[in-house]
Amino acid sequence: MRVRWRVLGCALALAVTGPPRPAAAQNSVDLAKARQVLEYYQTCERTRRFAPCWTLLSKRVQRDWAQQGRGTVAEYADAKGAGALYSDFRVLQIRRSPARVVFVVEATRSEGNDPVRDRVEYALLREGDQWRIDGLRVGLSETAP
Repeated sequence: MRVRWRVLGCALALAVTGPPRPAAAQNSVDLAKARQVLEYYQTCERTRRFAPCWTLLSKRVQRDWAQQGRGTVAEYADAKGAGALYSDFRVLQIRRSPARVVFVVEATRSEGNDPVRDRVEYALLREGDQWRIDGLRVGLSETAP
C-alpha cells in the first residue's frame, strides 16, 4: 500500500511541477560578468602585461602553469608576454552552458606590416561566484591562457 502512495505522490508532483529541468544557462548578468573577465584578459593580450591576469585564471590553469615550472605571477607574465600581440577583438559567437561560457572571437595581431586575423576561443568557467579563464584555442591549437 505504501508503494502505491509513493508512486501516486511522485506522479502528482510531476503533474504539478513538471519534469526536472537541467540547470539554467546564465542570465544576462552572469554573461556580462563573464564578458568583463574576458575583456580584462584581452587588455593583458593588447599590452603584453600578463601579471594582472594571473588572478583571472582558473585553478586548473594555474596548476597547469605550476606543473610547467611557471607557477608564480612573474614566471607566468614572462612566458605569456613573449606571445602574440593582439590589437583588436570582435566577438563572433557565444556558446553557453550552466557553468561555462565560450567566446569565439576574431582577434587581430600584427605580423610585420600586415594585420593577421585569428579565430580565438576563450573558455570561461564559473568557480564559485567568479568567472575564470579556463581554456584558450587559437585556430585549431589548444594553448595555455
